[in-house]
Amino acid sequence: MTQELLIVGGGYAGLWAAIAAARKARDAGRNLSIRLLNKTPRLVHRPRLYERQPENMYSDLKAVLEPIAVELIVADVQSIDPDGKQVRARSGSGQTAAYAYDGLVFAAGSVSAPVPWGGDGGDTWSIDSLEDAVALDRHLAGLADTPGPDTVAIVGAGFTGIELAAEMRGRLAEHIGPQRAEKARILLLDAAATVSEELGVGPRPHILAALDHAGVELRLNTRITRIDGNRIKFDAGQDIMAATIVVTTGMRANPLTAGFGLALDAAGRLPVDRYLAVNGLSDVHAAGDVAHAMTDERHLALMSCQHAMPMGRHAGHNAAAALLGLSPHPYRQERYVTCLDLGPWGAVFTNGWDRQVEAIEQEAKSRKRSINGERIYPPRYDRGKILKAGSIT
Repeated sequence: MTQELLIVGGGYAGLWAAIAAARKARDAGRNLSIRLLNKTPRLVHRPRLYERQPENMYSDLKAVLEPIAVELIVADVQSIDPDGKQVRARSGSGQTAAYAYDGLVFAAGSVSAPVPWGGDGGDTWSIDSLEDAVALDRHLAGLADTPGPDTVAIVGAGFTGIELAAEMRGRLAEHIGPQRAEKARILLLDAAATVSEELGVGPRPHILAALDHAGVELRLNTRITRIDGNRIKFDAGQDIMAATIVVTTGMRANPLTAGFGLALDAAGRLPVDRYLAVNGLSDVHAAGDVAHAMTDERHLALMSCQHAMPMGRHAGHNAAAALLGLSPHPYRQERYVTCLDLGPWGAVFTNGWDRQVEAIEQEAKSRKRSINGERIYPPRYDRGKILKAGSIT
């Protein structure tokens, strides 16, 4: 009887889990039924949604899955029953169906974290999903029909907020013209005392130089109490009016993690062992933004495609191995780099968890283009190349 492997999520972790599982079954010369459940037929390239033309930032999942005989089911997962070993999902037509499994790879990704002021109540935008990013881009295009003033406030001076802020004047120029864009006011807001607090001190001088080059105003060490329409209210007073308010205040694991009945970490992630099996559930593996996984003895995997892709490969490989009665392979990812896009100024590339700066400006920008334009894209249509990408070594 053919074993059923079900993968929930078609992001980087889920897709690479499917590829690795198909490869493991091929290498073992065994049959394995692999199905992938995702809300849309697309792999959204979330790391690129700060860029221009976000509507193009996706890959067709079928172009990757069909050549390796993985079935794509387009449906929105509603609940998971680990005791009954089934997943319930709703199709686009509104019909709900139950999908049984022998093994599960849970890779449902992340969602926007609640805003720190407890709900915006105003006219805010996001780039957390393809739909959100496209909606923001249409809004920016619509500014051409308004008289201004053109003030853009980006809330959150972390990785995403910095990349969006550095790129924003160019995006405005595309929609409202270079002269008007040059006069626009772009603000980057955060309650922290510094930008890129989580990135450490090494990259910070370069980030500040790039933001200055892009004409981005910083308003740090200040807390938002409310957003009322286009007005941002602060605990220290001095409200700001902005035609565009974009919130980039972080992510947390998909709330479906709560359905497993386990203690979750502060980001809502599931505890997993070194093989990415969920603690206490040997038939369930987790990868990507939903997994609290150690990359080595000291470091926790981050919510990024850099960690999601190899985690997905290992989870898919190990889930297939478990079903086929083969040995698993421990997840380990000792190398860590950071490449932050900084708009026209360039980028900053760091190596290691201590984030030692290795390249800046246009040299780093070239590396960023390679990452965003090539490395995060899966091979398509070619079975041999796709299965090769599923290697865990």
